Amino acid sequence: MRKLEKEYWKRIKKWKDISRWEWEDWRWQIKNRLKNLDEIGQVLGKDLSFLKKVENVFRTGTTPYYISLVEDFDNLEDPILKQVLPSCEEIDPFIQSEGNFDPFNEEVMSPVPGLTHRYPDRVLMRVTNFCSVYCRHCMRKRIFLEEEKARTYQEYQRMFDYVRENKNIKEVIISGGDPLTLPNRKIEFILENLQSIDHVDIIRIGSREMVVNPYRFFDEGLLEILERNDKVWLVTHFNHPNEVTDVVKKAVKTVLSAGVPVLNQTVLLKGINDSAEVMERLFRSLLRVKIKPYYLFYCDPTKGVIHFRTQIKKGVEILEKLRGRLSGMGIPVYAVDLPGGLGKVPLEPDYIVEETDSYLIFRNFEGKTVKFTKCNFDIIENHTRKSEDLCL
Repeated sequence: MRKLEKEYWKRIKKWKDISRWEWEDWRWQIKNRLKNLDEIGQVLGKDLSFLKKVENVFRTGTTPYYISLVEDFDNLEDPILKQVLPSCEEIDPFIQSEGNFDPFNEEVMSPVPGLTHRYPDRVLMRVTNFCSVYCRHCMRKRIFLEEEKARTYQEYQRMFDYVRENKNIKEVIISGGDPLTLPNRKIEFILENLQSIDHVDIIRIGSREMVVNPYRFFDEGLLEILERNDKVWLVTHFNHPNEVTDVVKKAVKTVLSAGVPVLNQTVLLKGINDSAEVMERLFRSLLRVKIKPYYLFYCDPTKGVIHFRTQIKKGVEILEKLRGRLSGMGIPVYAVDLPGGLGKVPLEPDYIVEETDSYLIFRNFEGKTVKFTKCNFDIIENHTRKSEDLCL
């Protein structure tokens, strides 16, 4: 976990006169976002006009908090900066030729606007297309092309009606954009309507505010809403250990005190976290602040994002190196989300070296092998004596 210096933001000239009261107000963070390259360049002390042609296609934006986590403003390869600063690769027609703005058919699988029904027991609600930070690797990069706005109460109501009418739906994922950028009254409206549907067991909020604006979780109003709606789980999106700070630790504690479990989804990103060393630091940091690593996703085939992709096997290699060196609590499921809305496929290292009718040979995390003799399960399953007969 990264410990930030007292009043760490004051090292940045733009915010040297900002009080702690202002800086730790989540609304101030959103209101004072850096919304274009000129504003980001002013903070970095750099001319970023060479990236304007990218910004003309895909919008830019970051909170003051998130960009303050950049360790070296002279290093454009900083893992925080690479997640918010546009790259010419985003609009390179050769690199992005295989990309798709909606690779998982979210819009096609929408029985009502804003709601995607891909799996039988789950639906996803896209409640806003606004984010306080526009991540360059976003799977829904198509929203960068749209006007920033939340959906209307009438649109939400149509989604609720659909969920009520489909009793096979057990889980609702609330996403966006970022749903926790909404005002509390809208969050309350959404959660209380879903909470009242008996056959919905889980309400999962997917948000990056814990990463980019953790002061959102210092808001007592939000915490009271979360505590009243006990079906809620929070899924965050940390990609690099530099994002896990002592401010995050305090924010997680407030969420846990409201009875909300916290999980994390990481995306495997070339040049940011595509090594076992970085991933180990990330997952250990998450465990320290009581966030459970849940998924490690292979980077999606979204137009404008393809340059972040690694080889698929890179994720398997990373997990293999972590196995035995990191607690099972800290190892997520590595998954590839299949194009066309066909769902997620988990990938794991193969620890079976050889298999015959009578034995298996396993390889452990150190590369050592061991023979495991198979039991004759047919004899056990066909055994006709009752268990109590064995005591005679």
